[in-house]
Amino acid sequence: MNDIKKIFKAIKLNKYKPSSTSYFDPVRKYFVPKTPEEEVRQKTIEFLEAQLGVPLNRLRVEEAMAHVKRGARGRADIVVYRDDEKNKPLIVIECKAPEVDISCDDVREQAERYRNILKADYIMLVNGYKLIIYKYQDGKNFELVDISSYKELLESKVSFVENIPLEPYSYEEIISYKIQKKFTKIYIGCETPKPVKFFALNFLNLILLKTIDDESILELLGVFEDRGTGRTRFGNSAGYNYQIKTRLFIAKDRKNKDQILGLSLFGRYNTQLNVSIMNRERKHHSLQLDMDKYCKYDYRSNKIVITHNGTLSTGRGGSISKFTVIDYVKNNAPDLIRDEEVYLGCIDNSRLLEWNQPDVQNFIRNLFLYAVLRDEVRKKYKKK
Repeated sequence: MNDIKKIFKAIKLNKYKPSSTSYFDPVRKYFVPKTPEEEVRQKTIEFLEAQLGVPLNRLRVEEAMAHVKRGARGRADIVVYRDDEKNKPLIVIECKAPEVDISCDDVREQAERYRNILKADYIMLVNGYKLIIYKYQDGKNFELVDISSYKELLESKVSFVENIPLEPYSYEEIISYKIQKKFTKIYIGCETPKPVKFFALNFLNLILLKTIDDESILELLGVFEDRGTGRTRFGNSAGYNYQIKTRLFIAKDRKNKDQILGLSLFGRYNTQLNVSIMNRERKHHSLQLDMDKYCKYDYRSNKIVITHNGTLSTGRGGSISKFTVIDYVKNNAPDLIRDEEVYLGCIDNSRLLEWNQPDVQNFIRNLFLYAVLRDEVRKKYKKK
């Protein structure tokens, strides 16, 4: 039952051509255009009926929130009800295309908004490869261990995933092969040079697993609030979505407006350090720093120097001259420029990285400032 990819692959949907290629929706009783998300939704309907035992007459598809709460926006993909009259919602289901990571916060929070309106007991997130169910009780959500049947869900005969708190790794663990292997091709690139890989793991350990106990440190990082970690989706200029754990902070921009800044690592072949910005105008990665290329290791001191050459893309193949970026940074934050490059910091990687270390604070503050300046250049360029 838990092999969702295999189960969904085995479900064959009939295709029709009233105009464009379509599926027949057995709940709404009409043709719906074939899209990746619609395919997942139609397979979910069949899965609910055939595998979980949900009667079709207890389903609603594309349930408008405005029908339940005046002025509410959005539509729930599928709602499963307890009763034939469809007055008592049991599950709110959010269906996503296969490439969407349903474990990210954005997807869960979307389903939670609908659940809060409908007062359902569960939410289900599904993309055809993975399925997650949460039960809501006492104001909290609890992830279910298994995919329970409709009868078990009705009777609350479910078991929950045990949340085991993650502890930060020791320096010896970080430089071990075991930890390298665990995070390679997720956060760390498989072709990243070993000294840079150690630094990336050390930095990852800091941003994802270590708390900031002294609030005075926040000011030294250039922020005023630590919002912990979350799985949030960010896009880049090429249109790719990154769905990976991010450490989030709230800070003022240079016009004194609040914005959310994020730090994350992403790796396939190389290792990429991302600085994300979320404000009213944008939600994206402002800086995607290739650590393999821009982290220089000094074997004598075991220090890593991190720089950037100013390259800046604007989407759809567009770019801004790196010299334009360097000049802008030079005029607005001259301390960041050394030898006509952006200097981000020098980190002693011979010990565990901690939030109270001045070189770490300086590096993170510089990352945030540079990311903000890059966005200012983008905005200026687009106006032109």
